Amino acid sequence: MLELDPPQDQDEEEAFQHFSYLYIKYVQIFKNLEDCYDQHVHPQKRIDIKEVLEAVMGRMLEIKEYLVQLSGLKFISFDDILVDLKLIPETLELPVPRYFVDERKKDLDMREKLVATLIAARDADKEVEPEPPEAGFSLEDAIRIIQVNERGRQGKQRAKFMKEIVRQEELERKLREIGQPETDPDQAAVVIQKLFRGFKTLKQARLMREEELVFIGMKEPEQKPRELDPVSRQADIRSRRKIIQAQNKDEYEEALVSIRRKIYDDEGVDMREQMMDKIRQWFVAYREQNEAFPDYPDEEDGGSLFIFDPPPVVEEDEEGGDEKDGKGGKDDKKKDDKGKGKKGEEEAEDEGPQELPISDFVLKMQSCTEKFCQVWQDRDESQNFAQKYDAELIRDALRPGVREEIRMKEVDEVMRNELENLKAAVEKGKKGKKGKKKGKKGKKGKKGKKGKKGPKDLTPDRTMDSLMKELVDKDILQLASNYSVQDFVGQHRNLDMIERKALDPTPPEASLAQIRQAVVEQLVLPLGSQAVHEKAPFVNKALIYGPKGCGKTMLSMAIARETGSNFFNLSARNLDPGAPGSGRIKYPDKKGANSAVMMLHMVFKVAKALAPSVVYMDEVEWTFIADKKKVIERRRSKERRGERRRRRRSRRRGRMIDLTFHQLKSQWPGEKPPSRFLKDFLKEVKFLKEEDRILILGNSRSARCSSPSPLLLA
Repeated sequence: MLELDPPQDQDEEEAFQHFSYLYIKYVQIFKNLEDCYDQHVHPQKRIDIKEVLEAVMGRMLEIKEYLVQLSGLKFISFDDILVDLKLIPETLELPVPRYFVDERKKDLDMREKLVATLIAARDADKEVEPEPPEAGFSLEDAIRIIQVNERGRQGKQRAKFMKEIVRQEELERKLREIGQPETDPDQAAVVIQKLFRGFKTLKQARLMREEELVFIGMKEPEQKPRELDPVSRQADIRSRRKIIQAQNKDEYEEALVSIRRKIYDDEGVDMREQMMDKIRQWFVAYREQNEAFPDYPDEEDGGSLFIFDPPPVVEEDEEGGDEKDGKGGKDDKKKDDKGKGKKGEEEAEDEGPQELPISDFVLKMQSCTEKFCQVWQDRDESQNFAQKYDAELIRDALRPGVREEIRMKEVDEVMRNELENLKAAVEKGKKGKKGKKKGKKGKKGKKGKKGKKGPKDLTPDRTMDSLMKELVDKDILQLASNYSVQDFVGQHRNLDMIERKALDPTPPEASLAQIRQAVVEQLVLPLGSQAVHEKAPFVNKALIYGPKGCGKTMLSMAIARETGSNFFNLSARNLDPGAPGSGRIKYPDKKGANSAVMMLHMVFKVAKALAPSVVYMDEVEWTFIADKKKVIERRRSKERRGERRRRRRSRRRGRMIDLTFHQLKSQWPGEKPPSRFLKDFLKEVKFLKEEDRILILGNSRSARCSSPSPLLLA
């Protein structure tokens, strides 16, 4: 394991170097495990590989988040460490796990076909406006133009032919005047050799030139036959492996059902008798100790579970002073914390980097390593060439579940009745003693804390298909274009950053490869994996900012495609109802079934039910448009606090913001104000829970014209 012996008493620089090295190693392990999981065909091994793969993913994200906290930078450069380790920058390139889509391929294909069918039905109902006839040539003009061009072509060919005839006649005339010379065989052989060697050298030089162009990437290599092309062969092998994976998985799932039934039939009787004997022994031991039979545990408390798995006994300290000292220490600590006040943050910075807490992912990796050593390391699979399931491992895995099912459904019911009969027999055997049995006081149920009240379901009677149909009809639920994150092309600036760091310690701007890496780490991996989303740091709201044509929309659709997410388009232009008669009637009312509240409720209801989902908002500055008064007040407060020079700059900046605001306000092409959905949208976002795999993704070219407070509070 990489983290068995972490360094102790390290400063920020040493901690950064240590965890940077760990991060690079985890990236390499993650890429190898992803390839292994994608290519392996043994169903039980794939389950174990997936567990450790998700643990590595989560730990990698935790370490990256810790490095961000240490450095204070969102985009961290590992150039120096890569040079020391003699690795290329592409080592940090994170692939999107292919199982995000492969394991849900059938469901995703069915959903895509359903949405495509609804889109086709919606477009078929629309009246297609006849296109205006294009201004073109008449038939006579077209024939005339063709005739002119054909006559010109024939004239050129005739002139070329006559020129060749004249040249041939002139050559024959000169030969007649000079006379035919006698040909020397040796001289003729020299001429032939010269021409052949020149042709051979020219052909070899041309081939070398082609190879050089292909090598430096200036020309595409020639297409090889599919059976000889290694890339095509790799794709064919992968497709065949996927078929074998599906077959082995189906056989494994069928074996789970059949072997479970066989265990129940063959071993269920012995399990039942053993558990009943142990419970009877508990009855007798309890009666000998307390002179009465116990009360059988309720089903809510687990029934007879604590008999077979008793809770650990907590040893009490003999001396009570330790507890008092502990309480006193807590009180002193509280007083010290109160006395610190605002100085706490400054002192925390001087103490050095905070220790990284024990991660659940590290514990998971350790358990997976132990399981591999116990199960797979010394297992002989020489006879399992086809990599089918192992029946013995299935039996070992299913026995505890079958035993628990028998205990809860059969043993507890029988033994509860038997205990009641024993109590009745003891009471009947007692003579002359009529005592009222004091009933056991029921435990008062603890009042649970009132959690955050969820949104009211406005569509309880509607099915998910009807909600999807309405969202598709309104062009809100869309099919994302088939992009991948790798289509966002860009390279690392390794040497450039090293030179800049030596001259200027100011952190440089992020490269396109770092942006692509951040998108995969913070958005794609937590959204695609439920296990990573539950425990690893994740982002559920993101803004992609940049000029027009830089790839913002492509990245948004790539995120939805790579994770198999639904794509809801809540852009301001897409939700604008348009002018009367335009045919774009999109939720113009304030209340009712055709209102913004109902639309947003349907979007988030479908997004939660069919998670993962991406709620996309293009040109998000229209929805989160800043208020002119707030912009001016913010500018004036900066002017009062700054010096004279900063005040002048703030005034110029304020004029720029006001101008941009007026331009933005005047350029809105819609009929309704773009921010009319903002209040209801923030309400729906507020009710999102941590377990909801929903990503709010916005694109913007003018983010400074947006009000930042709703984005941060949402």
